[in-house]
Amino acid sequence: MAGQGGSGALAGVRVLDLGGEVAAAYCGALFAACGAEVIRIEPPAGDVVRRLPPFADGVARPEGSGMQMFLDANKRGLALDYTKPRGAEIVRALARDADLVIEALPPETAAALDLAVAAPDAAIVSLSWFGREGPGRDWRGTDAVAMAAAAFLYPIGPEEGPPLVPGGHQSQINGGLVAFVAAMTALTGRAQGDGGARLDVSLVEAQAAYAESGAVRFAYDGAPPRSRKGVNLFPPIAPQTIFPCADGWVGVTCVTPMQWRAMCGLIGAPELADDPRFATSFARFDNIDALYGELVPRLKTQPAAYWFHEGQKARVPTALVPTMAELATLDHLRAREAFGRYEHPDAPAFEAPAIPWKFSATPVARGGRAPRLGEHGREILRERLSLTASEVEALVDQGVLLAPELAA
Repeated sequence: MAGQGGSGALAGVRVLDLGGEVAAAYCGALFAACGAEVIRIEPPAGDVVRRLPPFADGVARPEGSGMQMFLDANKRGLALDYTKPRGAEIVRALARDADLVIEALPPETAAALDLAVAAPDAAIVSLSWFGREGPGRDWRGTDAVAMAAAAFLYPIGPEEGPPLVPGGHQSQINGGLVAFVAAMTALTGRAQGDGGARLDVSLVEAQAAYAESGAVRFAYDGAPPRSRKGVNLFPPIAPQTIFPCADGWVGVTCVTPMQWRAMCGLIGAPELADDPRFATSFARFDNIDALYGELVPRLKTQPAAYWFHEGQKARVPTALVPTMAELATLDHLRAREAFGRYEHPDAPAFEAPAIPWKFSATPVARGGRAPRLGEHGREILRERLSLTASEVEALVDQGVLLAPELAA
């Protein structure tokens, strides 16, 4: 593949990360963490991720977004007005020099760039909420919209009332990961001599994969949608919830008969394993109030850490329920170096969970430095397109390129 230098499994792979929100940026972040050279192309005003909180010192500014620091770590930054003819020509030229283009542009902008024709040998992954084709190609979305449209939210929440919507960017993070898998498939094909691939990733369809057993159950038995049974109640598995302990919370799930029997022994009530009310997962769910009446008072007698460690010893799926502050202190995650340090020259550094992979022979970047807006524009155009210094400055004067002279 084209490219040079760097370390990591994907060293030498050239990637353009073009437009879009969290999903495209996260896909690019995965490539950057694996050693690919990723150029983040933004409009001169900056991309959406630069306007996402939290912000350093609580002040919204393009160089202070924690999300931008996380998503753009280890990328090179180019700020270009690709709605202008000369800007579009530059994007096409860079695409021809790339192995992969990740784009999540509005349909009309993507059509105007026409990268599939301009860069026939590059793999191009297009991300959108509802897909590039079909009646919803122009629809807008959010993470909540994607979860709702994929039937993910319907069973979550109290029995009476609307479904609950979790916060955050889970749908986009998942969509970015799906796009990464698709892109790696295309790059594998290119390495074996195939031409450029065109991939269409719908964030709603990626989210719909989480329908899993519900979709299969409906397909097989035509069962009508189940009404919500209550918070953390998902038939037919019981128990599957968060229980209060002497100091905090512990998550418990029992799927198999062996897990349920072990759970009964763990709480000092082995007789419950033979109680006909709790003999099967279906029976336990049908008698959920009685079940919790047995479990809750017993689990309140010990700290959460006790139930977590003893439960794991007994092969019962248990989990602590930490706050974000507590997450960073968990010995297991610390031992596995699960956190990375994210930096930016104009904002304080912070630690956050890093890319969750480990390769035996090629390191994955854990954290890294994010670029300022347009930071590498001059050098990218000189290196990749052999533009002279005067040609680059002319682009700045024409408003095509934002390339401020930045202090180190």
